[in-house]
Amino acid sequence: MRSAPEVNANCNQVAFMDTRTMSWEPTEWAGITRKVLEFVSHPRMGRETSLLKFEPGARLPHTTVAERLDFFVVEGECADEHGAYGKHTFVRQPAGTAHSLHSAGGCVLYMKWRVPIMPDSTRIVIDAVNAKWLEFPHRGADVLHLYPNSTGIETGRIGHVHTNRKIPSHDHSIGEETFVLEGVLKDQFSTYEAGTWFRMPCGVAHAPYTEAERCKMLIREGDLVW
Repeated sequence: MRSAPEVNANCNQVAFMDTRTMSWEPTEWAGITRKVLEFVSHPRMGRETSLLKFEPGARLPHTTVAERLDFFVVEGECADEHGAYGKHTFVRQPAGTAHSLHSAGGCVLYMKWRVPIMPDSTRIVIDAVNAKWLEFPHRGADVLHLYPNSTGIETGRIGHVHTNRKIPSHDHSIGEETFVLEGVLKDQFSTYEAGTWFRMPCGVAHAPYTEAERCKMLIREGDLVW
């Protein structure tokens, strides 16, 4: 994990970032810029959540993943030695994976590095465009689960909430972070449009709802637990 000032490091606070208003910051890699949403430097609780933008032909150096890396293709396409990944593909690279991400035509990736809560050697690739989603009619939504929840500590999914739906007020005992991919979500705190990232601490309740637009979201729970 890189050495840099911490960003949204207090996990007891609600965090909100509108990536549409943020500037792309240069990185040490040619043709690649970033927007940092969250960064915690800690040997046990360390994590970073960032958007990385690859210009056409840009490439990260070949490296072996020291900590678990998850990424989601928000726009465009990318590839590495293990495969090619189109728009809305989720990939988990466990620690020890050697790869070099690159993009011939350019892309934007939502990337999450973190020190794993427990050992995890499972590599996951899910193409959300072609995968089979589950219907949750009682919530007025469709959902695609991204990785197993065998421990009950961490979950990851994409939720697609239909129009004019109200989700009952609830909290997240293990915390929650959300990145809005499409549409608009609202709750008693704010309006979250595409490109918005927000994080709810453990135990903070909210009551999300949609109006005239559906909302597709990348959701993770458990990143605030160690």
